[in-house]
Amino acid sequence: MSAVSTKANERAARPGRTEKVSVSLDRVDMKALRRRAKKLYGGNLSAAIAEGARRIREEEGREALVAWLGEASKTTAAEREAILAEWRGEGRGRRRARAG
Repeated sequence: MSAVSTKANERAARPGRTEKVSVSLDRVDMKALRRRAKKLYGGNLSAAIAEGARRIREEEGREALVAWLGEASKTTAAEREAILAEWRGEGRGRRRARAG
């Protein structure tokens, strides 16, 4: 067996984990990916793309949660603002009485 490393050998070391793809992107998107790769991943463009894929999976998870919650997930703008205010610690001491 040769001691020379080849791309085929590297791929074989990670079977099922990665997949090589070819994509076409707008130049502005490519610049953004390269900037992100340089800033966070030592220039590793694959890592920047993987970050985007993780964010997509997170968004899909949120969408699945909202679908699972059904009617309970529907709020008005006022209700959302009240939730955000509570998270920020605003309006403490003002509790609405429970209906029932």
